Order: sequence, then C-alpha cells, then structure tokens
Amino acid sequence: MAANYVTDQKGRLLTTVFTDYRGDASIGGPEILESTIDLSIVGSGTTYSNLGVQSTLPNGGLGLGAGDSIDIAVLPYNFQTQYVQLLADTNLPTPDVYPTGVTGAGATGTITALTHSLGRYCVSTADRFTAVTVSGFTPAATTYINAGSLVTASAINQSSLVYTTGTDFLPWGTPAASGALATTAGVYVLRWTVGAFTGTATNLKTGRFRIRVVGIAYNI
Repeated sequence: MAANYVTDQKGRLLTTVFTDYRGDASIGGPEILESTIDLSIVGSGTTYSNLGVQSTLPNGGLGLGAGDSIDIAVLPYNFQTQYVQLLADTNLPTPDVYPTGVTGAGATGTITALTHSLGRYCVSTADRFTAVTVSGFTPAATTYINAGSLVTASAINQSSLVYTTGTDFLPWGTPAASGALATTAGVYVLRWTVGAFTGTATNLKTGRFRIRVVGIAYNI
C-alpha cells in the first residue's frame, strides 16, 4: 500500500489546515475542514523532498490501485472530531467529477462499483510512511469510513454523515512515564484509501470530490 501526497500540477503539496484559533470565543467551538480530492493531480511522492517538483501518478502513471492511499489533509492538534462526510455534488457551477479508471494496459476502463475507506494517522513530519506513536491515540485506516461505497452501478455516491463516538481526540501532549508532558513529534493526517473495484478498470485515473470534517477545537 502506498501513501501519496495530493499535489498540484507543479508538485506542491495540497493540504488543508485550520487557521490559528483567535480569541477565547473560538476555543471549544465547532470548526469545519473541507478538503478537495482531485485524482488527476495526485503526486507519487511520499517525502517532503518530493515537493516543488513535477510528480507523476502512482503505479507508473496508471493512478491509484486497490489498497493505495492518499493523505488529503493535515488535521489540527487538540481537536475532537464530531463527524465526517464525503461530498459528491454534481450540480453546476463547480461540480464534483465522477471517478474514471484505466485497465492495466492504460486503456480507458469501466468502474461499476468501488469501495473506499477514510481514517487518520500520526506520521513523521519528514515522511508519511513513518508512524509516530501517541499515547491514547490509535491510528486506523477505517475510523470514519470502512469499505464505504464510492461508486455503485456507475454512479458516484455521497456518504451519509459518519458520527464519531466522542473518543476521537488528537492530542498535542500526552503524559510520559515520568509524569512530564510529552509533545507529539509528528502531524495528524486524514488518509483516504481505495478499496475493491468491479468493472474493467484496475486503477483510478481521474475524479474529484470533497471530504468534510467537523469537530471541536480546544486550546493549544
């Protein structure tokens, strides 16, 4: 499984972060993150040294295959996730785009059904393959969506609201064995994973949709 950055046409990282919390009124209030996934510009780099250069689609340019994943956003510290939703709005003027795929030979392929998962990890600031352990935080690929249906009968689906259990907290500091407070040496990322295909396509080549995350911001 590969974890890839989302980049623009120049290879620059496309991530979404919250702005600085301003004033006491914003602490403990709801915050909204919305990140757009454009599969036609997913870069194949996994380290920061890849940024700023033109990068190709994964798998030799074929695109994302089953089991591949991309990090679509950076999540803030001291944040309590409340709900997550995948948005697929095909209305004008800025419609989301139906995912299309290719066969193993690179020819246009059909997608009759496709599943996907959405979760979050804490990873190194230098390499998203390197996991960072945080006490009280359990990374998982399926925290928010577990083998959900992205495409059914050749139609893109918008997911229902996925509410968390109230335990999905992303801490900045955790108690160490000495009783001191240890800060996290990494960043939290929202990771989207491609699931199983049906149809003739083996890889995702294009498509655009959005992920919305709502939660409570706490004092940092």
